[in-house]
Amino acid sequence: MAAPVRVLLLWPGTDGAAAGNFGVPQLVLLATYAREKTGAQIVIRDLECERALGAISLPNLLAGDDGRGYDVIALGVYSSFDYLKCHAMAEVARSLYPEAVIVAGGYHASARPDDIVYDGSPYDLCIVGEGEKHLVAIIESVAGGAPLRAKILDSDAMEALDDMPPSDWTYLDRYKHIARKINSQAQVYFSRGCPFDCAFCMERAKREVSWRALSVERAVLEIKSLHEYLDLRTWTVYVADALFGMKVSWRRQFLEALARENIPVEKFWLLIRVDLIEAEDLRLFRDANCGLGFGLESGDPAHLATIRKAGRLDEYLDRMRAISQWARKEQVPWGANVIVGHPGETPGSLERSAAYLRELFLDPQGVTGFLSVDPFRLYPGSPIDSERGVWEGRHGCKFYRSNWWHDGDQEFLAEWVDPSRELTYLERARLQHEHFGPILAAIEQNFIYQGKARDYFVRAIRDQVRQDSPHTRLHYLDRYYAWHRYLGRHTRGESDRAQDLLLRETARTLREEHHAKILAFAQGEGADEAACERIVREVIAAPRERFVPLDRVRESVRDEPVALDASGESTVSALHAYARSFALLDVREGDRIVDLGAGTGFGSYVLSQLVGPTGSVFAVEVDPALAARGQSVLSSLGVQDRVSMRAGDATDMTQWGVPLDTVRKVTLGFALPALPDAWRALPEGCVVIAPLGDPSKQALTRCTLREGQWHLEPLDAVRYVRCRHEVADASHNTSASEKPAVLRERKHLPLAPE
Repeated sequence: MAAPVRVLLLWPGTDGAAAGNFGVPQLVLLATYAREKTGAQIVIRDLECERALGAISLPNLLAGDDGRGYDVIALGVYSSFDYLKCHAMAEVARSLYPEAVIVAGGYHASARPDDIVYDGSPYDLCIVGEGEKHLVAIIESVAGGAPLRAKILDSDAMEALDDMPPSDWTYLDRYKHIARKINSQAQVYFSRGCPFDCAFCMERAKREVSWRALSVERAVLEIKSLHEYLDLRTWTVYVADALFGMKVSWRRQFLEALARENIPVEKFWLLIRVDLIEAEDLRLFRDANCGLGFGLESGDPAHLATIRKAGRLDEYLDRMRAISQWARKEQVPWGANVIVGHPGETPGSLERSAAYLRELFLDPQGVTGFLSVDPFRLYPGSPIDSERGVWEGRHGCKFYRSNWWHDGDQEFLAEWVDPSRELTYLERARLQHEHFGPILAAIEQNFIYQGKARDYFVRAIRDQVRQDSPHTRLHYLDRYYAWHRYLGRHTRGESDRAQDLLLRETARTLREEHHAKILAFAQGEGADEAACERIVREVIAAPRERFVPLDRVRESVRDEPVALDASGESTVSALHAYARSFALLDVREGDRIVDLGAGTGFGSYVLSQLVGPTGSVFAVEVDPALAARGQSVLSSLGVQDRVSMRAGDATDMTQWGVPLDTVRKVTLGFALPALPDAWRALPEGCVVIAPLGDPSKQALTRCTLREGQWHLEPLDAVRYVRCRHEVADASHNTSASEKPAVLRERKHLPLAPE
């Protein structure tokens, strides 16, 4: 008798909707069915769980426990976010096992089969839609000695789900002992398909959209068997059906049966449509210990029509209000998701949606629901993806990276869309924060659900608040500007950035996190503590993100230097470096300040705010490109009347552009061995704040000119970049009395190089 065909079902640990769930029930049922039909030896490997077992060796996984490898290797490309990692794993599998049949299935494979099967692909086969019948055919082809190759296997769905044997959860024995440690909830399926046609949804990529459910008896058996296997007493259970309980008779019979079983889970969590629910259902959901998730999508009726939500849409939103009231009465927890920036969205639709959601979630009587807000993502196989030209023509949408799953920055690129002529990506992000952020922040205080798994829902509420946090917002803004630079769109990106109020607010909020540390450093020895608060306030308020390269926006909020070019010889200094230098310089309103080594002018801008309208700043930068860039930014910020910026040798006083007899205060952004001898010609009492010393040992030094001699007060150990012009008289005959006597170390917070 021939040996049974050996099959590996490989789950990539998806970043999609199934992330964090234990069970991969689609693979368990697939394996159970294929084994019954063919007698194949089937193994399931879940990379998310594998990571918890230790370092993953893909060659070892592909070899199997006995080192013999597999005849069929099937990868679940569940989400488009999984595409690149699955493709890489398929390439490894092909190199190690050239005779194996390598298969892809899942939502992305169904939506884009040409991404799977093509000349030179590591895959042999692509399964479109449900996989049970196709996997059986593949195994039989291998057993018969004529393996299927180079084919796209079109949809062949299971019509009667009860024809499949009950799930054999022992396929997951390898992970059972760690399951509760690494997964937030267990996952099951009771039905397949969704006949609705929401514009954003991938479900139709699977071709078969008719709603088909296990019988009530069989569905109850599935959850009972999972409980017997896993012991669900401390778990929430996610029912991953695309649409739970579409048929009212099935839904109510199942909920009644589930309530009778009284399976001791923390909570069942399922997805259902708003327009399917009646008051009677809420009582049944309560008795069956269920929480409900609704794809509300928008609170604006006109935009709901654009999204292709079915039915009478004013009544649809009224029904959601009624559900909230019924759920409050029955103490049923629920959640509603809205999509912000769906193609066709406008500022008006966002405002109307937010007004509805404020009413719904901030009801003075309290609410048992929470809100999740997602930016629109372009999913392949969705109606929008299939009809992009129509959406572009009708609404003026712009899809910047329509095949985003081929790039490494999928998280951002999936969302990089201008929803309409009236609403750009950046404006969507700003309005999302402005309109929806306050609602999310207020829900926890208004959340009155007190039943089982309350903490589970409170965590969901808090997670949504984190999604609107400055750190999250800056992450996406940083990617937006970085992609402008990567694609060479410097001008457009700069124009957007100049108008981006969200970036300025977000960046300033994050810089405020460093306030106490910067103030403590500025108030060190030799500084007027009373003046430091104003200086630090202006350092933090200045839009540092405007003075760094487009792909350094995220770095700009940190208290560390940001490189201005690849050489590393020019930076925007750390925030505390400016605060300390300007505090030592004792900058006041009306001062005339010379800023040497100005880079792109961030320090010059801060000085312009400190000296006020009666003062002036003379900035010198050796690199003409940086000087030009700085002049442009300073002009766009409206301080060109206070700041004169020029390219030149900062060590040559004749290039400063200011009458030397008026110079009283000078700050340096680069290190010198010593001050140039020619600077002794500056006026009596002139103060220079400069890093002095050799590259291995520098001190931030306050230099005061008295009777033609520099009196040096070394204060902090620092490390600045060296001057990029040779100093004509480096030895300059400094007297012994001018040498630093003490170098006071501040190793806990060193100044960073300029």
